[in-house]
Amino acid sequence: MADDAVSRAPHHGRAPLTTRLYAAWRRARPVVAVVAAALLWWPTGFWGLDAWLHVPLRAIDGDVVVLSATASAAVVAALVAAPWPRLAVVVGCSALTWWTSAPAVDSAPDEREVLVLLLLAAAVAGLVVGRRARRGPVALAGVLAVVAALTQATWPTGAALAVALALPFAVATWDRVAPTLWAVAGVLLLWLVTSLGAQALRHGWDILHPQMNVGSKRGELRLVLEAAWRWLQNQWQHAATDLLAGHVGWFWVAAALAVLLVVVRVAARPLRRRLAPGGAAGPGPATSPGQRVTSGAPRR
Repeated sequence: MADDAVSRAPHHGRAPLTTRLYAAWRRARPVVAVVAAALLWWPTGFWGLDAWLHVPLRAIDGDVVVLSATASAAVVAALVAAPWPRLAVVVGCSALTWWTSAPAVDSAPDEREVLVLLLLAAAVAGLVVGRRARRGPVALAGVLAVVAALTQATWPTGAALAVALALPFAVATWDRVAPTLWAVAGVLLLWLVTSLGAQALRHGWDILHPQMNVGSKRGELRLVLEAAWRWLQNQWQHAATDLLAGHVGWFWVAAALAVLLVVVRVAARPLRRRLAPGGAAGPGPATSPGQRVTSGAPRR
């Protein structure tokens, strides 16, 4: 009997396995995030556009560079919490692709200078967008929607959109149905507006060619913005309809993911209650804060 009592007694000198694993994961998570961000930078923005670890660094493809590099930097910012490692990953990956892909000589006036400025602007914009992802599932959904809209890579960006539309249901409750639906609508609208802006920039950039001599980079930028704005004024309705029609299948995937998230949350609720502090049953009845043991004397 004594041996049984000793075997059932808790081992106070050693933490449970789950606690030790969680502590190890917390220590390793920053390093894992940095490695994952470095591995995802190129595929997120440039998969299928050029050879592995190469980027189309040409002035004529400057729109592709700035859009895809912004999406890549946003993914890095969403994964890496610390600012300096986040900046190091973006700068390091940009420098690597510059080393592998930059032209030896300019094929257009000040081509390499323009490409450096575009990479810098894309890095700043992507870091600003991606850092919002750590504010919660809805913020992460917005970042995923922007990445899906901006990247010019050939991977199925509709999958990122489907996950983004389903993520608000990860925090949905019965008394917050309307805010959840509004969040989904906001994510969809953000993706649509960003996609239209990306298409407008690409159409505006198409007016540039190596033989064009406007006189200054500011003049070229003005021409690009004017052409993009004209395209938006004339084509936004048709382009928006095409975007929505082309992603109907992914909308159904998003609906299935949303249902799956709700089912998993409901199924995991008893487990969360059991693992919550004070949720496990003790040797005696649980004592609530309003039922603390006292000496039995009447209160004054």
